[in-house]
This record gives sequence, C-alpha cells and structure tokens, in this order.
Amino acid sequence: VLQNALPAGCRLMAVVKADAYGHGAVPLSMALQREGVDAFAVACLSEGIALRRRGVRGTILILGYTPPEEVPLLQHFRLQQAVADLSHGEALSAQRIPLRVHLALDTGMQRLGIPAEDKEALLTLFHLPHLQVEGVFSHLCTADSPIPRDAAFARRQLALFEDAVQCIRNAGLNPGAVHLQASAGIWTLPPRPGSAYARAGIALY
Repeated sequence: VLQNALPAGCRLMAVVKADAYGHGAVPLSMALQREGVDAFAVACLSEGIALRRRGVRGTILILGYTPPEEVPLLQHFRLQQAVADLSHGEALSAQRIPLRVHLALDTGMQRLGIPAEDKEALLTLFHLPHLQVEGVFSHLCTADSPIPRDAAFARRQLALFEDAVQCIRNAGLNPGAVHLQASAGIWTLPPRPGSAYARAGIALY
C-alpha cells in the first residue's frame, strides 16, 4: 500500500530505528527484505551492524551521529552515514577511509542538519576527499498537521529543500538519492517526482 502511494522510481526506505519502534528490527527488516524493500534507516552504528550481521542487504543509512573514529566499522559493514554539519563531515573525511554519506539538511526544524541556506557549507561537503555523497535529505516536521500554519511551514521547508538541491545541480554536482517524505508526507504531499526514497517509519507499524 505504501509503495503504491509513491511515484514511479521512488522506493520505500524502512525506518527501523529503536528496534523498529519496539517491534523487532531484525525480523521486521528480514520480512520487508523478502517483500522487496532494499533500503533501511537506523539511529546508530550498533543498530546498523546488528542488521548486517543478521543478513540484511541493501542500503542501511545511519541517521544519528557516528564518531569519526568509528569510520572503519562504517566501511567494514557497508553502512552509509548521515552528515549533519560541516565539522562532522570534515572529521569523517580526515580518517582517510572511503565512506558513503547522505547530507542532512535543516529546512527549519532547527534540531540538526546543515542549514539549507548555507550553500557554501553544502558545496564544500561535496568536495571533501574520501566522502562520496550518496544522497541529500531533510524532514518535514509538520506534514502530519491539519493546521493551516503548519501546512504553510511544510511548504516553506519544501521550497528551501528544493532550492538547495537545485543549487547542488547548478554547481554541476549530483545530489544522489533525494529523499524528503516520511510517513505523513507519503499521504499528505503530492507525489515528488525525482525522489529516490520515502522514509516510512510509523506507517509501517
């Protein structure tokens, strides 16, 4: 049902952090994998390692912070890491180990992420050695609200995100897998052509 709600070319990224919200990350991920899901998001390094050790394949994205000294484990278990600020990206790159990353953009939530308006930091991250940017994403924090001002805020977030992605493309760079919609956004936003993933969490359960 969730996959059918998405536009062509957009796939589910199953958010299985916090032991799949208490439902069991390993059995749930294995069941989803049998149904064709090939991308998963977790909160931390240990969660990603646990999935790999139990045979979960495909993309596993760590949404939370991973210390730079753990980069060898990220590479060994073929995990992709979210980068939420320039200093974290620089510290990861300084380990001199090839690493696949997704850039987390702050489009107004002001909790974590590279400010979407900070184009200089954004483009700098693309040019850091040893980091391969595999995707760019953000989170619409009011997409599930029926209040008009919250809907307006989500539209502003969307505009900031799309402007940042276009800036990347205008610089001749590939933003990789673009993903913005979480569970609420799958239902409330019009289809987002060009999105690689929709991060379904609570809707799965």
